[in-house]
Order: sequence, then C-alpha cells, then structure tokens
Amino acid sequence: MSTETESLRTEIETLIERFKTVQFACVNESNEPLASYAPFVRHNGDFYIYVSALAPHTACLKTTPTASLLFIEEEQVSRNLFARLRLILQCSVTEVGRDGQDYETMLDRFADKFGPTIAMLRQLPDFSLLRMEITSGRFVKGFGAAYSVTDKAFNQLQQVTGK
Repeated sequence: MSTETESLRTEIETLIERFKTVQFACVNESNEPLASYAPFVRHNGDFYIYVSALAPHTACLKTTPTASLLFIEEEQVSRNLFARLRLILQCSVTEVGRDGQDYETMLDRFADKFGPTIAMLRQLPDFSLLRMEITSGRFVKGFGAAYSVTDKAFNQLQQVTGK
C-alpha cells in the first residue's frame, strides 16, 4: 500500500471513529427515497445497525436491501461548507438472524458501545440486526480531492478525475 493510500485510509478511519451514529438513505418499495440515521457498530469492515420494525427505514432496508451511508464532517468545524470532508458508502443490506452466533456477538458489541439501553432493546421482538456491507463508495476531502472506494478495508482508493 502506498504512503498516500495509507494516509487516506487513516483519514477515513478517523472520520468514521468520530461518529456513534450513521446517516443513511434507502428506497422504499414505492421507489420513494427515505433518509434516516441509526447508531452503528463496525466489525470486520461491515456496519451493523439495530433497528425497530416501527421505524419506516427498517421496512425500507429489508424490502430493498441497499443503502447509502453518509459520514460527514460537522458544519462547525468545516473550513468550507461546499467542500465538507465526507465518506459516502454504497452497501448491500442483510438481516442477521436472532439464532446465529453473530447476532449475540454483535449485540454484545452494541452493549459495550452504547450501554444499558441495549439490554432493554434486546428484549423487544420488533428489533432487527442489519449488516451493511460496502460495495462501493467515495471519500471527498474537498474540491478536486475525491477518491473512489472499492473495498471495505479502504486499501484500494483511486482519485476521481474529470477525464
């Protein structure tokens, strides 16, 4: 891995680590867009969210199992609001079954990150654990500094040019 790629990868990881929640967009079965957010846990390059069936985004993610995740620099720290540091990730979405080892392992990780609220949510039958696996993406550092993302470890980044 080149020094530049390693530096970009570090910037991406640092941006993600600044957040406990992720903003995302999905499309419902009527092909209408829906924006939302959820607390997340990251494991082996995948993002996990634990969401209620009462939230419109849960049905959206289960019916049309794709999402676009957004991690974006806070407005108050941005030097230019037209060029905020951001990471946009296209993901495929799969539900993690309650009967699997991954389910318990990931909910333990949620409890470690978010505390006692998870113990209560764990008991609610309408909650689902969803895995979001990166299929592609883009990291934008500012004007003229955008990079395509092709792997979930952020090891392969290619600068986007106008050509």
